Amino acid sequence: MDGVESLVSRPIIIAGAIAGALIATLGPVALKKAGVQSVRVLSTVVRLGHAVSWVSVGLFIAAGFLSNY
Repeated sequence: MDGVESLVSRPIIIAGAIAGALIATLGPVALKKAGVQSVRVLSTVVRLGHAVSWVSVGLFIAAGFLSNY
């Protein structure tokens, strides 16, 4: 498999979606327990999680265009 095909493979896309959801959901909770109170930092972590999820959506769309069906 070359780089593009492995990047748009089903396990990579699913892992990206799950990782993004976990970062957006559990990241701020973990940071609050660690003592971080900065709203800016917590907001940045949530945005990072959303960005990872959207990259996964983009890869899903690209996989649809690259399929042989």
